[in-house]
Amino acid sequence: MADTTVRRYTSDESVQHDLFPGGAIQFVHTDNVTFAAWSFKAGTQVPSHVHPHEQITHCVSGSLVLTTPGAEIVLQAGETAVIPGGVEHAARADETASGVDVFFPVREDYRRLGGDQS
Repeated sequence: MADTTVRRYTSDESVQHDLFPGGAIQFVHTDNVTFAAWSFKAGTQVPSHVHPHEQITHCVSGSLVLTTPGAEIVLQAGETAVIPGGVEHAARADETASGVDVFFPVREDYRRLGGDQS
């Protein structure tokens, strides 16, 4: 039988991970997805990388520049981008920004960082 427990997570319960200089990320993992709430100071850069996970990025405040081979997309507050698995991408915050990422399937590499909610 499927787990029917609804769980509530608060930001003060989750460990903050500083994966990039100027960036702070908190994770919640389920069996199927990884949710990441992030905040980036102006000048934060996420180096170019690729992973097999589908990624949905939503900018809550400020703006975020996403770069893929051949394209640069500026996400303003309230805008969302979908990055297919296997697509190389990078990000930078030219101004202070916050948002959320959802990854499918779950990011086991992020789960292994520990201190997350799952």
